[in-house]
Amino acid sequence: RDVIIIGGGHNGLVSAAYLARRGLDVCVLERRHLVGGAAVTEEMVPGFKFSRASYLAGLLRPQIIEDLQLAKYGFKYLPRDPSSFTPTHTDGPLGGKYLMLGSDGQKNWESIAQFSRKDADAYEKYEEFLGQVREVVTPLLDGPPPNPFEGGYHEKMATMRQASKLLSAAFRNRQVLVPFYELLTAPASHILDRWFESEILKATLATDAVIGAMAAPSQAGSAYVLLHHVMGEAAGKKGVWAYVEGGMGSISNAIAQSAQVHLRAPG
Repeated sequence: RDVIIIGGGHNGLVSAAYLARRGLDVCVLERRHLVGGAAVTEEMVPGFKFSRASYLAGLLRPQIIEDLQLAKYGFKYLPRDPSSFTPTHTDGPLGGKYLMLGSDGQKNWESIAQFSRKDADAYEKYEEFLGQVREVVTPLLDGPPPNPFEGGYHEKMATMRQASKLLSAAFRNRQVLVPFYELLTAPASHILDRWFESEILKATLATDAVIGAMAAPSQAGSAYVLLHHVMGEAAGKKGVWAYVEGGMGSISNAIAQSAQVHLRAPG
């Protein structure tokens, strides 16, 4: 074997698939009866299959989907729309109204305006701000952080190209660089209190700062996770998260099949 990868999670499988594409003989070792790690689909109740750990996709880079031809092996996004639904108690002060957010800007405005017209007007600007910050970060997603002091000539030239993209994105969105720093370090509650007044909207958006983070919205650094959740991209749309047909295990199975095809291909 040229390479042995210990652990058949989706990251290990992606590594195996790319190495196999380069003609290397790869072996993936996985202790469980199926591959995928946190991205698995299992029959937890007789006759019913579930995404057992991760349940949404959006951070799988489009280049990987294209390079490994995952659609050919059964991978299919099902965009999540609406993206959130927050009910209120019928006997409470809000009288059973609910907040629903999705891809339709006008419907978002109408839903938020039930609770605060000021927040309804601010929400579009809030999404625009996060979108600008996303554009600053995006050049860093498909490669290691730029380091001009490592590697040979070709590596340094690649680093310079990446740094150029990063600086260009930062210049285009320079007006958000100071708030961007605050977004990386502040509590999510601090950011949301500045933008909005209605508790139901702040509570809904705060879920993006705590899911999977093991932190409270009042904890320093939790605001970064607000950005993390707009980094999603699914079916060619930025800021979108999606379910996967067949559950999250379909991603891992598609990656594994892509790797196996290249391993079987003649050299």
